[in-house]
Amino acid sequence: MAWKVNKRRQYIIWSFFMLLSVLALIVFLNWQWIYDFGRGLSYDPSDEMQKIWGSLELTERGGFLFKASMPTLNNREEFNEKCRSGVDSEMAILGCYTEGNIYVYNITDAELDGIRELTTAHELLHAVWARMSDGEREDLSLVLTQVFNDNKDLLEKEISAYEDSGRQEELYVRAGTEIKNLPEMLEKHYAKIFKDQDKIVGFYEKYISVFNNIRAEMDDLMSEMENIKAEIDTKTAEYEQRVARLNTDITSFNNCAEMSGCFGSSSEFYARREVLMRGQETLNVLCEEINNLTSEYNEKVAKYNDDVTQTEKLNNMINSNSKPGEVK
Repeated sequence: MAWKVNKRRQYIIWSFFMLLSVLALIVFLNWQWIYDFGRGLSYDPSDEMQKIWGSLELTERGGFLFKASMPTLNNREEFNEKCRSGVDSEMAILGCYTEGNIYVYNITDAELDGIRELTTAHELLHAVWARMSDGEREDLSLVLTQVFNDNKDLLEKEISAYEDSGRQEELYVRAGTEIKNLPEMLEKHYAKIFKDQDKIVGFYEKYISVFNNIRAEMDDLMSEMENIKAEIDTKTAEYEQRVARLNTDITSFNNCAEMSGCFGSSSEFYARREVLMRGQETLNVLCEEINNLTSEYNEKVAKYNDDVTQTEKLNNMINSNSKPGEVK
């Protein structure tokens, strides 16, 4: 009887250890999901971040990772403490994903509407990348390279700012938040996170258009100023030549008037005098044209300078190292 009891006890102990082993294996294989699930349960977003969450229209998977990354909106001091360590002070940093958390610089100016949504989506894709296996990243590598080659004008400058080890990740993130009409493989991939990836790109296009529109206007103004300046220079040179010639003609006329018999008749005197007067009128018209062109040029210079100031203001808004009203 004792033998049977011991046998049963051994069986129970063995079953218990087997159960623990299975549970340990499950935890080992799913530790990231369990960790993320626990973090998501404790996440309590602010009202503003709740609105951003809704506007991103995330899938179930996207929402799960959003909560696990616990995004927060941060003021300048908080943001710099979390995101700017070792970063060039002149570089604009809108957000960061560090130690499993998403931090977003809280830019509230209406001119940059959509920038917080874009930044949150951008950092969320960093969280997605962090959870990919090497194999998953390798599978995306070829198509991401294709996207880069097709969009070098948009991507090359930003991507080149990263070390080699981080370029593929940054390319993955920017492709998902800045480019529409992606290859089918990527469309399907991002659809696991965003219900409408085009809407995410729309946030980027809305934000970046503020800068692009000003830059385009400045380029147009610069071209116009160069053309007006060239016209002013041409007309000024012509004016100076005409003035010199008219002065010579006036001197000759006055000298002749002082000499008895120089003019053959009074009609010749008045005819030559009329020529000089018409020459002066032509100079007056040319001078007025130059003055009008100069006024137009100065107006465009003023507008160009306003755009420079506006650009500096916007750049300061997105640089957490700049203070309100500061111009660098």
